[in-house]
Amino acid sequence: MKTRLILSVVAAVVLFLWGFASWMALPWHKAVVNQFTNETAVAQVLKENSPQQGVYYLPYSPEKHAPDQVGAFINVLPNGAPMNMGIHLLVDFVSQIISAFLLLTLLGKQENMSYGCKVGFFSLAGLLIGFASHMLYWNWFSFSTPYIAVAIADVWIGWTLAGLVLAKLIKS
Repeated sequence: MKTRLILSVVAAVVLFLWGFASWMALPWHKAVVNQFTNETAVAQVLKENSPQQGVYYLPYSPEKHAPDQVGAFINVLPNGAPMNMGIHLLVDFVSQIISAFLLLTLLGKQENMSYGCKVGFFSLAGLLIGFASHMLYWNWFSFSTPYIAVAIADVWIGWTLAGLVLAKLIKS
């Protein structure tokens, strides 16, 4: 249990470093999103028409959805949100530790795996996590294919990198 927790922290560090590189150094996340022409006007309309913080669909009712109608899937924060980067980074790091712990628990059910098989396990798990968590947005909400591809690749690469490190540290 102690070893698994230590390895989970190691994985979280690798994922954290990858996340920094992916979001801050690489241009791919910004390349697949768009900017509103007039952000101030859009923000005002959202504030005036969002009675509370939360997720909104446009149109709200599927029966009102037509091929030529504007559609949206958006999380609205009418009163803004505190941007406490420290808290956000801490929550992200803890969630990565938990994710790694769960995957290490799953991997612990296997015996005598080679380095390559261990790396493959984490890589495949990363692909599964990315695919399962992002494809529904492509399917149900028509998120763009490039956006979904980047989101899935980001998760997959992070877990592959974590797998490369963890596979070296895990005793068979």
